[in-house]
Amino acid sequence: MKYRMLVSDLDNTLLNNKSQISPEVKKAVNFAREKGIWIVLSSGRCYKSMLVFEEALGYAPEIQLGISFNGGLIYEAQTQKILTDYRLDRDLAFEIADCLKSKGASILIYQGGSLYAENESADIIGYRHSVLMPVTIIKDFHHLQGNISKILVRGEKRLIESFEESVREKASGRCNTYFAADNLLEYCPLEASKGAGMETVCKYMGISPDETIAVGDHNNDISMLRLAGVGIAVANATDEVKAEADYIADESNDQHAVAHIIYKYFT
Repeated sequence: MKYRMLVSDLDNTLLNNKSQISPEVKKAVNFAREKGIWIVLSSGRCYKSMLVFEEALGYAPEIQLGISFNGGLIYEAQTQKILTDYRLDRDLAFEIADCLKSKGASILIYQGGSLYAENESADIIGYRHSVLMPVTIIKDFHHLQGNISKILVRGEKRLIESFEESVREKASGRCNTYFAADNLLEYCPLEASKGAGMETVCKYMGISPDETIAVGDHNNDISMLRLAGVGIAVANATDEVKAEADYIADESNDQHAVAHIIYKYFT
């Protein structure tokens, strides 16, 4: 099988532990592009946060699509054109947010390219620094108009697991719930999954999912690993991701795993 596209998660996969693109990974991405391979970034991040890394990698000669908000939004990097934009119904979003707040959760809400919070807790400040996004502080989330892209909770693993359990029944069948990292809990529209986002990109590009390789580390990556012709877990991936992967890389994100994968499959 000749593979035509690589879809890679960002944090703890393509990015190293300093949230940077290493020179080794950038060199490998350029090597793949020179061979006509499409490189697609896929993340739970907002597309505006992802554009920083799109630019750092360098733009492809033609169209360069990305998968944002766990598949809820597909964008074109160079033009910043939005191709799909699924959102949570406003009433459902606030029902979940209110329940999480009642349990003491530190919540952020994305509405398109804007990020909102009701306070500046340590978790919210830490998240703002990690995603390179400004946060607008508002008195009450209910003042927001329109539907919601994503609800996010940041905190210690044991805490966010208890938050998820407390609203599980309320969210079940009404939205998608993801642990995007050990300290991140996210609520997204039912249409939003990285697998669904990858399928949209494949259709747009005229590429079969069988002709793709997907790489990830955390549980929100599982759907795209299942869809891909080859689903790869980096060495630092969770046990759940490794169990779903076709192949487990010997290298971690901090050992330039994506570069090794590119040379293994596209040389």
